Amino acid sequence: MTPMHLLVLERDPERREALLSVLRAAGHHAVAAPDAPAAAAAIGEPGFDALLLDLGLPDLDATRLREALMPAQGAAPDSLEAAERRHIALALRHTGGNKRQAALLLGISRSTLLHKVRKYGLATARLLAMALLSLAQPLAARAQATPPVSGSPAERAVPSGRIKVGTLSFDGHGTPGDFVGRTDTVTGEMTGGTDLAAVRGWVESPVRTLTTGNDRRDRDLAKSMEPGKYPHLRFDLRDVTTAAGTPDSVPVTLRGALTIHGVTKDVSLPGYVSREADAFRVRTDFPLNLKDYRIGGLSKALGLLKMDEHIEVHVDLTFGPAR
Repeated sequence: MTPMHLLVLERDPERREALLSVLRAAGHHAVAAPDAPAAAAAIGEPGFDALLLDLGLPDLDATRLREALMPAQGAAPDSLEAAERRHIALALRHTGGNKRQAALLLGISRSTLLHKVRKYGLATARLLAMALLSLAQPLAARAQATPPVSGSPAERAVPSGRIKVGTLSFDGHGTPGDFVGRTDTVTGEMTGGTDLAAVRGWVESPVRTLTTGNDRRDRDLAKSMEPGKYPHLRFDLRDVTTAAGTPDSVPVTLRGALTIHGVTKDVSLPGYVSREADAFRVRTDFPLNLKDYRIGGLSKALGLLKMDEHIEVHVDLTFGPAR
């Protein structure tokens, strides 16, 4: 069965945790809401495939819920753009938000997918969840007999470590077409703690190691980034917030200071942390506006007539024991 992103609406804490345990043990990503108002706020968030709820909740209006999820009037035919937007959203949900896998599934390049994600506002869009009310009774029965799953990466002690393998890349867009910049020269360290929330650290990469596969673009990139004056890209981690995850992977928000081209800004980066044997893998994808970091020459930089100041950054790091 394809993993689903599920919202569980259940007032009783023990029953709620048992349901979450069953769903996560089956490979699904499940999060909970304790009451109908909380569910109403959460259901508009992007990515939910199904809503699992207790129909006996006192503050639940089942009729209004049914009307909201299944309108009586059939929808008008979509435009081609609307159909493409919906299909891309479905591909992203099917792959759990993995843009590389979604691009492969759609038969397009990752940079083209990212351009369309930005075009259609899918990075911040609110997608309506579908209700699977028929699952409530059988899943609830299974939940009563299933112990909770514990020991996710968010709950385990994290040892200090340093980067063993790392990749920093970005997707750029210009009038002649899209391109990718990349470096595998990434260093960094993290201090351990009793759990992920206690972890702090830093990551750094030399600007001169960024390449785009085109000598002229690389020369123009160096002119814009001025590595002689600002030799490194750097992120200093100040805080980690975790969300509900699985025993193998947990969503996180990484808050800290991002320094590019001599400009330092406070940022909050969405990502995932997974534990692989004695190593921790950290992945984050986020948009970035080059003008926010005073990077100029975009009308002729990178060998292009005009380059879009908006890029998408991808970071994939594996930390191993600090020996």
